[in-house]
Amino acid sequence: MKKIPNIVKKNKDVEHIMLASCQYGYHGYGKENPDKLFAMLVTTDIHECQKELISAIDYLNYYDAIDCGICLGDVQARNYIETDGTWYSKPVLKSKKEFYTVLGNHDNGNSTDVKISATPKMAFEKFILPTKEKIGIENLDKPYYVKLFDKYQIALIVLNNYDAPDTLDENGNYVIRREPVVFSQEQTDWFIKTLNSIPKDYHLIIAEHSYPYSTIMEECEWTQSRIKRDVNNPYGDNFMFADIVNAWINGTALNVKYEPIAHQNVLSTINVDCDFTGRGEGNFVCYIIGHHHYDSIGKCEKYPNQKIIAFASTAFDLWQNYCTDLPRTRGTKAEDLITLFSVNTKKRQIRLVRIGSNFTIHMKERTYKLLEY
Repeated sequence: MKKIPNIVKKNKDVEHIMLASCQYGYHGYGKENPDKLFAMLVTTDIHECQKELISAIDYLNYYDAIDCGICLGDVQARNYIETDGTWYSKPVLKSKKEFYTVLGNHDNGNSTDVKISATPKMAFEKFILPTKEKIGIENLDKPYYVKLFDKYQIALIVLNNYDAPDTLDENGNYVIRREPVVFSQEQTDWFIKTLNSIPKDYHLIIAEHSYPYSTIMEECEWTQSRIKRDVNNPYGDNFMFADIVNAWINGTALNVKYEPIAHQNVLSTINVDCDFTGRGEGNFVCYIIGHHHYDSIGKCEKYPNQKIIAFASTAFDLWQNYCTDLPRTRGTKAEDLITLFSVNTKKRQIRLVRIGSNFTIHMKERTYKLLEY
């Protein structure tokens, strides 16, 4: 008999909603159901809370309806050197499903101090490379990558928000703190090339750690009370990647130079030269992010058709209760906080189901949400 993990027992009340969101068991079918939807279990900002990580993986392993899992960054609690990272990679490697990792600011050090910080290469080798075989991506040597789910015609692009150069100042510290959103020319060129390689009928999800552009929040039960979010970016709020995605959505070309407004002696001009006219119009689902420790649904200030979904932290400690409007209590279902994210490409729908804490301090229920894209 299949052992039932504690996290499953505590969250039996939403099992039927979770399965419905995947269309699993629909009309009596299981794995072979042709109507089953792509389903990903989302964790984020685990901050060294291994108990919550193991519980999330237990949930992922228990349900055949869920295809894979992801952590949207901040594996570490404080900085790069605080642990050797095996507390994270060992449970992930025990997952029966593919489990993807996004690098967060704390994973890169969240500092200018080289003693506790990392280059993008160092952070990649510590937190992503050990799971290379688990996520089934060959030739993976950068902290950004693409995964195609051919069964569902879904493409997942994972980006690295902290691609700052390794330049040191006169004191031997990094000139740029490992926290502002910085994309290198190399990653930008890779992103454009990858977008052009995605099959025309696939639907695109972009995963990163932080807001990539200024975002207007949608006022709904899934959004914590924040109206607008601006971006900490040395290039200013230039919407660079949003401009590229907009060109991809519309099947058009873009040729623009983006100049840094800070650290001009370190950062260079980013040249964007892309042409998606031969590929044609693209199907964009949304961005998924962590970092801010609260739930929200928003849209790009410049391109309202670019939706962004932020997820509250999976970690359990007093800091999470301070950041989010979702109270957490040990020994109850509110001990957990993960989200089932599924996509219906035929109806162009996003489905969210909260596993764990689902009532806010304002007594608003946050159990499920259906969105159009």
